[in-house]
Amino acid sequence: MDLLLRKSKVVREGERALSIRAQEERGRAWAAEHGYCVRKVWRENLSAWSDVRRPRYDAAMAAVMNGEVPCLWVYALDRFSRKGAEAVVPILGKARVIFDYERLDSMDERDRRWIIDRAENAREYSQRLSYNVTKTKGQQRNEGRWLAKAPFGLVAHRDTRRLSPDHTPYLCVVKSRQELTPWQVVTRIFAEIAGGTSSRALARKFNEEGIKSSTGKFWRADSIRAVVIHPA
Repeated sequence: MDLLLRKSKVVREGERALSIRAQEERGRAWAAEHGYCVRKVWRENLSAWSDVRRPRYDAAMAAVMNGEVPCLWVYALDRFSRKGAEAVVPILGKARVIFDYERLDSMDERDRRWIIDRAENAREYSQRLSYNVTKTKGQQRNEGRWLAKAPFGLVAHRDTRRLSPDHTPYLCVVKSRQELTPWQVVTRIFAEIAGGTSSRALARKFNEEGIKSSTGKFWRADSIRAVVIHPA
């Protein structure tokens, strides 16, 4: 038999979302208990929603549907798919897929309705979660909260997530013994560009002066342009 293991890397799904390793241990234990040996383990660390490509899922499904392997084990229905009934109907009575958490078997006539119902529940949960996350992020953006890593030259406050100039010294220019802050570098970029200096020339000037970016790398012309075109 094969094992199909999945854990989302996007959403924290609670205690039921076992790690890939824990799922594999349970799958191997189930195989040993029911007289199977594990042929292949298909591991995924991604979402199971409709717009995500799942090549390992596709390969595992092809193997069990084509009879290459007699059984496919999955920890739970929401680890299998969140597309609802459309994902599970093709396997009912045609290929054996074990949903361990729910103790359901796609080849068992008595489990058909349960599998469809649980698959639809997983789909509804995923849709509701996606809607809530989208609405929450939209509201936070409308309130001026910065949700990602703050851009160079700015800092996001821990509580409000509002952006403000970053006045924390991050660089000491040896020749002038001057401490520079990210905000000073950003304001100089705008002043130099407004004064007619090209982005290529400014990048060269920064590198000659020993002024590096926040990551410690040399400046490039496209980095200068990125700050000017879209500072946030």
